[in-house]
Amino acid sequence: MLEKKLVQMAVQGLMAEDNPAFIKSKCLNAKQRKYPCTLCVDVCPAEVFTEPNDEVANWDKCIGCNLCVLKCPSAAIAPSYRDFKQVLRLITTKRETRMIACEESNSESDYAPWCLGMIPWELFASLALSGKAIIERAACADCERAPYLANFEASLAKAKLFLGEDYFDARITLLDMGDYLPSVDLSRREALRNLSLGAQTGVSSILPDTQKLDNDPLFIRRLLISQLHQDSEKSKIPEHLNWISPIVDGNICWACGICESVCPHQALKVYLDEENDQRYLLHAPEQCTQCGLCQTICPDNAITGFSYRELPTRIKYFPNPVQTTHCTQCAAPVKPESSSTLCSRCLASQKKRW
Repeated sequence: MLEKKLVQMAVQGLMAEDNPAFIKSKCLNAKQRKYPCTLCVDVCPAEVFTEPNDEVANWDKCIGCNLCVLKCPSAAIAPSYRDFKQVLRLITTKRETRMIACEESNSESDYAPWCLGMIPWELFASLALSGKAIIERAACADCERAPYLANFEASLAKAKLFLGEDYFDARITLLDMGDYLPSVDLSRREALRNLSLGAQTGVSSILPDTQKLDNDPLFIRRLLISQLHQDSEKSKIPEHLNWISPIVDGNICWACGICESVCPHQALKVYLDEENDQRYLLHAPEQCTQCGLCQTICPDNAITGFSYRELPTRIKYFPNPVQTTHCTQCAAPVKPESSSTLCSRCLASQKKRW
């Protein structure tokens, strides 16, 4: 089974273009047009995008920095297959301690991104869960890409807050500026053997259970979630995790469901606890990219922002209690101060009958 997966990945790699891929259905502009998102256009240093549209992107200009992938709020841009394979190589390395340095470094490493500032927080968290990592910044001091290190610091801080400082610091070592990665005392044959062992024992156990073997934007997120689910059963991870979650004003929200329907990754769900007659807006942080579309689109301004919240590792949802008023005909949500006791759908049906 594992061999088949790797062969499929290799075949896809031969067929794939070596540039990021735009997924139009996930783009915020495909969900709403009132507040256009132009982040991919704004952040691209090579001016690949003139508008948030893959059809007019000039990929010949692409320098492979992955900044658009990192910054897209709704994960609508997938990394190139080359970058995808680099991550696969990193997570299938058998060594417990992985070595990371940017592509400008001369050190031998398991992962060498265009800049450390392009590494998402999920990858740091994944590395901490699966072993240890050492990160080199020797080439950063005088590098023209140094301004992007702010992204690196933010990702590192987010991963540390997510898992807890003590847990994270015991596993991830950040070398001082100018210090180099230690040499890896392995022969080429031993290195290849370890990589093979890693592929046999590592990938099959931590790859997400999915039929999609392409370089989708949330591959690293899915990898992290897969690790969390497996490790929680073995009690190898913290009892609580810190996720970013929308701030829902329960005195305003009445569970209209608009945010649920527009969320690009189905991270929100309206739920009725029939026994206690209480509605909740459930938030699944594992699926959320904090794109902010729910806040933007809410007609009642019931979502006021995002903040960190602690959630037990085995729990998948943040429950946000909201106002609970029922349609007298179908029991669907009704706005409390509405002049009608019917929901909009039943009201429309009634008007048609008239």
